[in-house]
This record gives sequence, C-alpha cells and structure tokens, in this order.
Amino acid sequence: MSMRIPAEPTEARPGSRPAERGADVFAAPERPSAKRPRAIWQQMGGFLVVGAICTLASVAIFALLRPAAGVQWANLISLVLTSVLNTELNRRHSFGITDRARWFGDHRRGLWVMLLALGLTSGSLWLLHALAPDASFVDELLVITAANVLAATTRFLLLRYWIFRRVRRPAS
Repeated sequence: MSMRIPAEPTEARPGSRPAERGADVFAAPERPSAKRPRAIWQQMGGFLVVGAICTLASVAIFALLRPAAGVQWANLISLVLTSVLNTELNRRHSFGITDRARWFGDHRRGLWVMLLALGLTSGSLWLLHALAPDASFVDELLVITAANVLAATTRFLLLRYWIFRRVRRPAS
C-alpha cells in the first residue's frame, strides 16, 4: 500500500521535496534518465521551427515598412510585433506550456529578451551603414539575418534557463 500526500494546487517550489509535491513517499526516487537530453533536443527542434516562422514574418514586415519608415524604425516595429508571436509559439510549441499561469510574466520577460535582439540588429545595421553608407537592401537583410542568428541563440538560452526554467525542473 502506498501513502500519498495531496499535491499542492500550485506548481512545485524550487528545492521542494517529492513528498511536498504529492509524490509517493515510499517509492524509490527516480533516477535522472535519458529524458533530459531528449527534452533539450525537442525544445531546440521546436525553437528552430518557431524561429524560422518568426524570422520570415520579421523579414517580411521589415521589407514592407523599410521604404516608408526607414531602416531602424522598420527593424524596431518588426521585432516588437514578432517578439510577442515568438514568445507565445515557444511557450506552446517548444516548451509545452499550454496553461495561462504566468502568461503575462512570460511575455513581459520575452520583451526584455527582444530588447537584446533589438540592440544586436540595430547595432549591426548602424555598423553596416557606418562602414558602407551605400549598402543595399540585400546587405541589410544579410546583416539583420546574421544578427538574428546570434540573438536567437541567446534567446533560446534565456527562454530555457530564465523565462521557462520551471519546465526544466526534474520531477524528482
């Protein structure tokens, strides 16, 4: 016969013991398994799909707004608009979070991460035009794409280890 302690209505606190989370008190603790490395590969796969979708959307918005708004404003607007989409798609698709708990906080932190991407892309565009004042539209797209790859790597790490860190916590 197994004795269970009722689970708390909220998610587990960092450092809480299995008994406090409603686990079987007398069961042997789960050993870390191969699930953990598999989870990161699944998250990275989802992140790459989401990143491709958001990059295409961002480049399209940038291309549409650039003639009227200018390079920096088009970059800013495209990043802000796609950042909300990116955070929501990553919540659901990459990290498997479907509940509404912490939704606002996740998106607020996602906007902070967007500021990092904005700094990288805006700085790269500024540097491009400082070094090559007659840079073409294709040059701008190449520079933005390269900066976005660097920003995406940083975004994944921040999403995994800061914004959605609750998903990484082991069950035992």
